[in-house]
Amino acid sequence: MSKIKPVLAIIGIAVLLFTVVLAMTAGIANAEPTATRTLPEEPVPAGGSFLVEIEVSDYGIVGQVIETLPEGFIYHSTKLDPGQVESGQMGDISGEKKTNERKFTLQGDTSFTYTVIAPDREGTYSFRGILKHFDKKEYEVVGDMEIVVEEAEEEETEPSATRALPEEPVSADESFAIEIEASHYGYFGHVVETLPEGFMYEDSTLNPESVEVEDNTVTFSLEGEPSFTYTVTAPDEEGTYTFEGILIDEEKGEYDISGDTQIVVGEKGSEVTLPTNITAWNPIEAIVNNTEGGSRTFNITVNQTVNISWQINGTEVQTNESITEAAYTNASAVIGTWNVSAVATNTTTGLSDMRTWIWSVTLTPTITPTPAVNITSTPTPTPSVTPTPTSKPSPSPASVSTPTPSPPGFEAGFVFAAIFAVAYLLLQRKKSGER
Repeated sequence: MSKIKPVLAIIGIAVLLFTVVLAMTAGIANAEPTATRTLPEEPVPAGGSFLVEIEVSDYGIVGQVIETLPEGFIYHSTKLDPGQVESGQMGDISGEKKTNERKFTLQGDTSFTYTVIAPDREGTYSFRGILKHFDKKEYEVVGDMEIVVEEAEEEETEPSATRALPEEPVSADESFAIEIEASHYGYFGHVVETLPEGFMYEDSTLNPESVEVEDNTVTFSLEGEPSFTYTVTAPDEEGTYTFEGILIDEEKGEYDISGDTQIVVGEKGSEVTLPTNITAWNPIEAIVNNTEGGSRTFNITVNQTVNISWQINGTEVQTNESITEAAYTNASAVIGTWNVSAVATNTTTGLSDMRTWIWSVTLTPTITPTPAVNITSTPTPTPSVTPTPTSKPSPSPASVSTPTPSPPGFEAGFVFAAIFAVAYLLLQRKKSGER
């Protein structure tokens, strides 16, 4: 019996210490998921758009942030993949369905932003949100909760709408999309588009019940939407066609739609030929300078796939084939004035464009050494210096290799064995003292 008691005592002490160690390490390992919202510090104008940033951490493999927008705010866009975003439906007292939630599904993302449009009414509004952990637990989104909407300047609140047509011409009978952006029209508005003769309306991103078609006039009813697209089919005849349209706000005021108005329709089934244009270049300046032996890079961007010929004073020095961007670098500038040209040619159409720089290379300036100045002065006695003993060189530290991870449970077993040994030594020392 006397032998059993010491063993039980050792086990009891070891278990107690081991429990304390587990409790301390568990708190470090299990970090709680967090989500923090950042809103603009300054008030935003009524009807204006702004960014909301969400930072997240420790949500596991998959998490979801559900943001509830204040009443009157409209979700616009995010840079997340469209498949990661879905709307949530919530009903009001009248039973009407309206969207004021957005669900953002995250897979390793540590932050994201989304754009919303403020209402036309001034006031202080509150955002709410939750972060769903992969085990379905919910955590409140912290950080900024409120934002102030202030009255916008008069010129900023005037209703407006802009049309965007395809940049390239379309062929006869081809279907294409047209984008309309509208703002400051109130809670309800209408976009009335007058299609050119021969164009046929197909569909839109709006609810079909919000679209009314009569001959070549299409009326789109808006309820807070900042933008939408609609699809039309071009006529059989080639030519240049003009779109017209107006925006009607909730006060029945009418405003012309700005932006693109004309589109070119080419021959049916054929690709419409676009001119070859160099759209960007660097250096931007037409005259550039270097000193002898220096390095200079020239580059261009073209609006279509082309072959590019780089020439110096008419002599080809480099070619690039089937690209839209190219660069030429000369790493050893020679003294002189050089005509550097980039000629972009579409081999299918034969159309081309050219960009030219005047490159001036001058002699590297010679630096004239400054003669040393001799100053005669009475020498100051130099105090004697006690020599410092030379310290023994410290051995170079050996490189530390990265330890190989131990199998699961190894660390816990090792800690338990160490605690058990300490408890045993303490008990033996106590017994020796009693003797």
